Amino acid sequence: MRETPGVVIKSKFKVPGTKKKSRRYTTYLDYINRPDAKDSREQFETYHDYMEDKTKSSGLFTREDDRLNDEKRRAVRDIFKHAQENGSILWQDVISFDNAWLRETGVLHDDLVDEKRLIQATRNAVEAMLQKEKMVHAYWTGAVHYNTDNIHVHVAIVETSHMRERGKRKPKSIELMKSKVIHSLADRTKEQEKLNAFIRDELIAHKRNRKIPTLPNRVLHPDLVRQFKDIYERLPEDKRQWRYNMNGMQPLRESLNRLTDRYIDIHFKAEFQTFNERLEQEVSFHRRSYGDTEKADWYRMTKRQDLYTRMGNAILSEMRDLSKEQTIVEKNGDPKHPVRRAFNQKKIFNESLYRIERHMNDEFEHLKNQRAFEQLERDIEYGK
Repeated sequence: MRETPGVVIKSKFKVPGTKKKSRRYTTYLDYINRPDAKDSREQFETYHDYMEDKTKSSGLFTREDDRLNDEKRRAVRDIFKHAQENGSILWQDVISFDNAWLRETGVLHDDLVDEKRLIQATRNAVEAMLQKEKMVHAYWTGAVHYNTDNIHVHVAIVETSHMRERGKRKPKSIELMKSKVIHSLADRTKEQEKLNAFIRDELIAHKRNRKIPTLPNRVLHPDLVRQFKDIYERLPEDKRQWRYNMNGMQPLRESLNRLTDRYIDIHFKAEFQTFNERLEQEVSFHRRSYGDTEKADWYRMTKRQDLYTRMGNAILSEMRDLSKEQTIVEKNGDPKHPVRRAFNQKKIFNESLYRIERHMNDEFEHLKNQRAFEQLERDIEYGK
C-alpha cells in the first residue's frame, strides 16, 4: 500500500553531446534558471526578473552561495561548459514536494516558503549522495521552482576532472538523498531520542540493576524465573555464543523475546504503551514522508528488534555472571561428582539471588522518586 509521498526524487543523466549540441549543458542551466518553466526564453539576461518573482521561482544556488551575482553566474556557466568539453556526464535531479507535507513540516506557511530550509536540505542531500558515490570532483548547482502545483528543486551536477564513464548511480545513493531531504526539513531527532531513551535509559538500566531470579520475582512472578532458568539451561556450551545475534543463540531468540515481553509487562507496562504510541507516530511519519508502507513497517520492525536485542544481551549478561559464580563454586568442590555439582549450582544460584535482592528495593524506590520529581517539574513548568 502506497500513499502520496512527501518527497519524490526523479533522476536522469546526459552524456556529452556533439558540436551540434555543444550548448546542451549550459542550456540546461538556463532552463532551470528561467523566469517561468513555460517561457521559451533561455537567456541569463532574464535572471534578475526570475529572482524577483518570488511566487514562481528562485535563482541559482550552489554549495557555498544562496544567490549568485553576475560574476559567479558566468563562472558557473564556464564550469559546466568546460565539463562538457572535457567529457563529463550531466546529472539532473528533481526533488519534488507534496505541498501539504511542506505545510506539515512548517516549510510552507500561509503560502510563504522557508526557502533557506529548502536550499540547506538540498545541500545536505546532494553532498551526502556525492560522498556515497565518491564523486569527489563534482560541481553542482540548484534552483527552487514554484511554477507547478508542487514546489520542486532542480539540481545539475557535473565532474570537473576524473570523469566517470557511467552515469547510473546506485539506488541507495538516491534513497540517501531522499532521506537527507526529509530529515533536514522534518527533524525527528527529539522524537526518536525518546524511543531510544526508553530502551537504553529506562528498560536496560532497570534490567542491569535488577536481576531476574530475585526472591520477589520467585514469589510474585515465578513464571518469569522459570523462563529465565529454562533459557539458562539450554544455552550453548561455548560461552562466546552467549550474545543475542550470535548464530548459536538462534534457537533461543524467540524464548528471549518472550522473556523480554514478560519483563516489560511486569515492570514497564505503562511506559511501554507510551513507547508504542510514539513508535507508531514515527511509523506514520515514515509512511507519510516516503509514501511506502513497507518502509514504514521496516522502521517499526528495526526499532522493536533493537529493543529485543539490547534486552536480550542484558539478560545474557546476567546469565554469564551467574555462570562465572557457579564455576568458582565448582572449583572449590569436586567438579566430577554430579550430586555435589548440582548442589553447588543450586547453592550459588540462591546466594546470587539474595545478594542481588538487597539492592533491589533501594533502586526501585529511587526510580519511583526520580519519576515523581520529574513529573513535579513538568507540572510546575506548565502551571498545573
